[in-house]
Amino acid sequence: MIKSYSLTIPRSEILNLYMGTVHEITIHSISEWIKSKTDKQFIVIEREIIKEAIQYIEINKYNDTFLNQNIREKWNLDFIKEFVVGC
Repeated sequence: MIKSYSLTIPRSEILNLYMGTVHEITIHSISEWIKSKTDKQFIVIEREIIKEAIQYIEINKYNDTFLNQNIREKWNLDFIKEFVVGC
């Protein structure tokens, strides 16, 4: 089951991100900032990469050498697809 997180980052930290940029805030700078503020617990990944990974997992999910039963039961691919693709 996927957890729902209620992580908060103080507004002052967002202001520090804004003030620390010379010209513009890039996706890379936001990604690195989120990673640093969450002690590497959260990262930013392009949606297309996740969609391709889900498709690959769905094709191979019944192959016992690909995923063990515990992981297959733990992951809710429908929820993940809705969350990632439905955004």
